[in-house]
Amino acid sequence: MSTFVMSDKYPQFMRELIRQGHGIIPSECIEKFALPEQKHADIQILNINNDIFILQECCELKNKLNNKNIIICKNSAGEKYPKNILMNFLYLKNTLYGKLSAIDPALKHYCIKNNIRMINVNQGYCRCSTAVVSENAAITADKTIEKALKDNGVDVLKINSGNIILDGFDYGFIGGASGRISGNKIVFFGNVKEHPDYLKIKDFCEKHNVIIDIICPGLPLTDIGGIENVG
Repeated sequence: MSTFVMSDKYPQFMRELIRQGHGIIPSECIEKFALPEQKHADIQILNINNDIFILQECCELKNKLNNKNIIICKNSAGEKYPKNILMNFLYLKNTLYGKLSAIDPALKHYCIKNNIRMINVNQGYCRCSTAVVSENAAITADKTIEKALKDNGVDVLKINSGNIILDGFDYGFIGGASGRISGNKIVFFGNVKEHPDYLKIKDFCEKHNVIIDIICPGLPLTDIGGIENVG
């Protein structure tokens, strides 16, 4: 089983993953961020090939991951967009997708040094907006992410935006409401069956031999800020 960093705002989701045998490390509360984003793992931490990038502000998280290869962001995170998305990038098939004008210099340098391609998309919350189904498949409601991924050989299911809870905002994102927990399983936080595109999502996952696991089906599909695998 794996260990994940995730928000503890919804303890019922954490308890269910722990019940399944996974380890959970709570993300930090970054008070300078907007309240709904303060505990979102997908803007605090990014794992690329077992090198783990974390925000300067995540001192406690750094200590909890002291046996990992940690790279601290060069810049401090800002309160508002786009200075809060230093690491909100999607890494897939040796390619990093995201709003490159906002990337942290440490992450950019790492990609250059390790020959990782960087592809710009207009959606700054790129990782939040994308559910990774497999190394060759993803789900998003964002057309710029859809195009970038398709142009690079990734099979993409484009869904409608909305129908995902994110307190304080009109709606959340599919990436923040899900997480790939193994090579053939993706979890959704809350009842994804209530999403109007569920049948498309189900068929797409089955096409790529990926099992859907609904965590706490009695709750609505909720953007919790995703999960990050740290080993």
